[in-house]
Amino acid sequence: MSDTPDDLRRRATRLRRGVGQLGVLESIIDAAEGPWLGAMDADGRGAAELRMHLAGHYRLHVVVTSAGKLSLVHVNTLAQGTTGERIFSNKMALRRGWDEKETMPKQPQWLHYVVTWVKAVSSEVDRPAVLGWMLAGADRNLAAVEDVIDNLRASLAEQEQLRDERAAEVAELQAELEALTTDQNNSPQLHATQIDAPPIETPQIDAPPIEEPQIIAPQVHSTSVQ
Repeated sequence: MSDTPDDLRRRATRLRRGVGQLGVLESIIDAAEGPWLGAMDADGRGAAELRMHLAGHYRLHVVVTSAGKLSLVHVNTLAQGTTGERIFSNKMALRRGWDEKETMPKQPQWLHYVVTWVKAVSSEVDRPAVLGWMLAGADRNLAAVEDVIDNLRASLAEQEQLRDERAAEVAELQAELEALTTDQNNSPQLHATQIDAPPIETPQIDAPPIEEPQIIAPQVHSTSVQ
């Protein structure tokens, strides 16, 4: 509900074409003075609905038929100087706030009651009351934001703790791996004493004696001259 009375008047004028007689709602809106806010809607069957509140202190909900009759009125009343709740309805089960001392008015008197009530409560809420209502709403919004921030901080703290645990686990595993690597490098298995193998003797093969070549003198055949 965010429409001002002027907005509601314009909306009522537009709704008149589809809803029917909305003079009842217009008279209620005209009686509203001060920082009233509200919303208006139609149910598609010729009935209109008006919801209004005055700085959160007083609330009004009325439903009017296309024939201009109020079928439901729900107000926070000023009866006996206290804020109560009253519901006008033709159905006994929906009525509230009425007793033997003060009976519910007849249906033709409902509009007069509502207009009088709106005028009366309009003078009850001044600027400090409006500021107090706005401050209460701002405080609620601030508290909601603070809750969100606290939840985020708690979640962040959990994530940071989880990160530290994981970092410690990584550091431990890294140290263990480095220690194992160092031990393996210094292990005698890797630096075993090498046994000197016996020298390989090359077998000597006796070469056969080299015979000196014999020089055979050429034979000279003398030719006898006869």
